[in-house]
Amino acid sequence: MKGLFQYNWQVRDEWFDWCLKQQPEEIEKKRSSGMESILKNLFHIVDVEVSWMYAILDKPDFTPEFSDYPSIQHIIKFSEAYRSEVESVVFHFSSTAEQKPVKTSWAEEDTYTQGDILRHLIAHEIHHIGQISVWAREMNRVPVSASYVGRQQ
Repeated sequence: MKGLFQYNWQVRDEWFDWCLKQQPEEIEKKRSSGMESILKNLFHIVDVEVSWMYAILDKPDFTPEFSDYPSIQHIIKFSEAYRSEVESVVFHFSSTAEQKPVKTSWAEEDTYTQGDILRHLIAHEIHHIGQISVWAREMNRVPVSASYVGRQQ
């Protein structure tokens, strides 16, 4: 799983760089599906990752507001601010943690396993990055490569 998280972070960082080269109006523009904009999709990816990781770490969840992250620069800082905590979970994940139960503040009646949460986060990010790729093509821009092969992890 570590390799897939590293892949997702690398692709996310490449999308951040891509966004820095676009007009703010383009990445803020309301679009169909997803979280309705490139900027909101990227914010959502980071927010969901941090929320689930905080559940694994048994830390209180917080609910950041998108309005507090009004630009790509703010979302980059948001992602960077929590990366080390997220890495601490991913890099120390082992077979003993696979079935470890996790409770969340947003679904108190349900219990999840650490393994399922990590797999969910991998798929979740790939899903939303795919939406951004489609929107980039609709903008007549070349999207970030989604290829796993050939990337340095």
